[in-house]
Amino acid sequence: MANHAWLIEAPGQRYLATREIGHHPAFYWTPDHMAAIRFYDAVQADGVMMALRRMDPDLFGFARTLGDARPVEHSWMPLRNTEGAAS
Repeated sequence: MANHAWLIEAPGQRYLATREIGHHPAFYWTPDHMAAIRFYDAVQADGVMMALRRMDPDLFGFARTLGDARPVEHSWMPLRNTEGAAS
């Protein structure tokens, strides 16, 4: 897993993700950044976001009251293996 990616973030730190509903993928907003769809760069994230806005305007219905979603750069710190570490 890469330690750096671009995510699409809605106001309130909600990230765009997918899940399967009735054998069909569906988009939703999650507070879990680990479940979010990851993009290689801001251009890719922005392009997908703009396409989704046209395809599913209801997914971005919050924009009128809360503000727009935006691509955000996100980094994760790698977990250290602490097994066998001296106490």
